[in-house]
Amino acid sequence: MVSRITQSLVSPLLLGAILIGCRSTLIERTDREVYRILAERQQAALGSTSDVRLGRESGQVPRSGDMYSFNPRPVEPELPEAFRAKRTPQSGGQSPPQEASPPAPEADWAGDGQPTAESAAVDETELSESIFTPQQRDELTILGLSDALSYAARHARELQDAKEALYLAALDLTLERHLWTPQFVASVRGEFADFGQVRDFDRAMTAVSDFALTQRLPYGGEVTARVVSSLMRDLGVHTTSGESGNVILEANIPLFRGAGRVAYESRYVAERELIYAVRTYERFRRAFLVDVAGEYFALQQRRSQIKNTYIGYVGLRIDVVKQDFISRVGQSRTIFDVSRAKSSLRRSESALVGAKERYESALDRFKISLGMPVDSLLDVMDQDLDEDARALDDLLAEVSPDEAVDVALSFRLDLLNSADRVDDARRGVHIARNAILPDLDANGSITIDTDPDRLNSARYNLERTTWRATLGLRIDDRKTERNAYRASLVRTRRAERDHDRTVDVVRADVRRALRRITVQQKLRAIQETQVEENELRLEAARAQFDLGQISNRDVVDAEEALLDARNGLASAISSYRSAILEFRRDTGTLRVTDDGQWLGSPSSAGNPADVPVGP
Repeated sequence: MVSRITQSLVSPLLLGAILIGCRSTLIERTDREVYRILAERQQAALGSTSDVRLGRESGQVPRSGDMYSFNPRPVEPELPEAFRAKRTPQSGGQSPPQEASPPAPEADWAGDGQPTAESAAVDETELSESIFTPQQRDELTILGLSDALSYAARHARELQDAKEALYLAALDLTLERHLWTPQFVASVRGEFADFGQVRDFDRAMTAVSDFALTQRLPYGGEVTARVVSSLMRDLGVHTTSGESGNVILEANIPLFRGAGRVAYESRYVAERELIYAVRTYERFRRAFLVDVAGEYFALQQRRSQIKNTYIGYVGLRIDVVKQDFISRVGQSRTIFDVSRAKSSLRRSESALVGAKERYESALDRFKISLGMPVDSLLDVMDQDLDEDARALDDLLAEVSPDEAVDVALSFRLDLLNSADRVDDARRGVHIARNAILPDLDANGSITIDTDPDRLNSARYNLERTTWRATLGLRIDDRKTERNAYRASLVRTRRAERDHDRTVDVVRADVRRALRRITVQQKLRAIQETQVEENELRLEAARAQFDLGQISNRDVVDAEEALLDARNGLASAISSYRSAILEFRRDTGTLRVTDDGQWLGSPSSAGNPADVPVGP
């Protein structure tokens, strides 16, 4: 009898412990199920799969005192010594400290305040890369386009957020699928009673175990199978006063309201929402890498501006030396020639300092986009040397606007989601219409009991089988349901209009992307011609200046015009490359590998090595 009691109480508890398992097993089992579902849905929605794993999770969460503090992380009232205002005594009060002016670019100057010939001949490449100190350049990592995309694909925080959103959508589906499988419920309840003087201090124990399986039906209703065992034991005389068992089969089937496919709506929603999430993630992944490439091209443009500004800066320093020499020998045309040359040099020097600062700030923002530590020493490859960036012409499809639009209407993942949302809204109309129907439910049960004359909870007597069946009809006010039905029609029309608008937006995006490529091609050709013409102009101006035929004003103007043309060319190259990627993104034809490379680029044939940047 003791073993029977122990079995009634302990067995369900052991079974529950086995089902729950340890923490790491739970996480691994959940991940396996989610990743399997994601691979299936990616293949179904996209025709291919990509790596969406989040990485191993131990489940360990560190504890800190601030977690349970009512006043977490208080701020110290005193500022650090270096941030305290330093004031010096002055007559009549205190004056604020004088700020130091920013250091100028390194240069050698003669004692009389004029640049020497040696300082004007500083190596061009050295100063164009002088954003970093010589010690920093030894540890500098130079990223090409493929390296930047590969690093972003593995470390970018926004991409990890998108993966987690996709994971959570799949996790919701695992729960919904589970709810449509047999649901297991087991419970054990034990009661001990001491009756005191009422029954001569008699003691008794009652144990009831309940095991049930419930299955939801796809067309409405549910069926339940339950086994109930009861045991009553008189502990005073060590006898069993009662033991019985019941097997119960129940079914609840709606015939009008809640019957049919509407009963399966939560499953339809969960399955389709994961498809939408797969498409949304894939579109985000492609668009994000296009944005990273755009930031990379912008950095290359800023780097080219530094280089171009420095080339002009070196030329102006030489012009200052020349003009100073001409002035000393008394051959200067006007007294303003030297001051004009120096003023132009100062403007170029100021532009160089500003260009470097903007480049360094843009580099820091780019590191954040990549998921790279901000204090990492990073530089991008020169615009003219990056083969991956120069090979983007291979991604430019020669198609007409109508053909490009037709492709986008078939391949844009956000447009597919929009079309499917219309079907969701239409399905909602059928659900709302079904809710107006009256409640007509059929209920039935079969109960098999044990023989009350025998103390055995497992010996069932089929002769004691009880059958029950009921049919219930309920009609009440349906004003709420009527309004919901009308609202579902409004939502459907709105979804249809939203889809039509999305179609027009896609058409406009593609047409604009094609126009932008054409414009950037023309601007690039114009800027290339501008550079060539202004190089010839500067060369001629310097030759005439050396012959004393013109003043240095024409040389300065030619220098500034050439700088503007070179910077314009760098901007046109960057914009043209971005336009190609944006066209492929807007047509839905950009395909991205797991390491962040788009199919068709030279780097997509292999897996580039990880960039050793940061800790």
